[in-house]
Amino acid sequence: MRIYIAGVKGSHARAKEIADRLSFCCGINNVTANPVTGNVLIIYDSNRTSQWAILGKLREMGYLGERKYIAQNPGPGATANSEWSTALARIGLEALFSALIL
Repeated sequence: MRIYIAGVKGSHARAKEIADRLSFCCGINNVTANPVTGNVLIIYDSNRTSQWAILGKLREMGYLGERKYIAQNPGPGATANSEWSTALARIGLEALFSALIL
């Protein structure tokens, strides 16, 4: 699962923090956070957790929907909920494309 988290972009400290915190979650095998792009790659065992559970954990940890983790200038009309909605939309599209390819 790959997800963009605005607060990770430009911050090596937050990239390390999110990788460290998520690595301890049940079912997550590996986490790589890229401070250049803001993308977080999460390798997980689908028998032990789901994309929805991971998104919930990210929100619970404050990485989705919390002002302190949203970019300084997110653009006009951007809100904390838009980041959460974007994450859900990306997950849905990834699942759709995976189903079409397989």
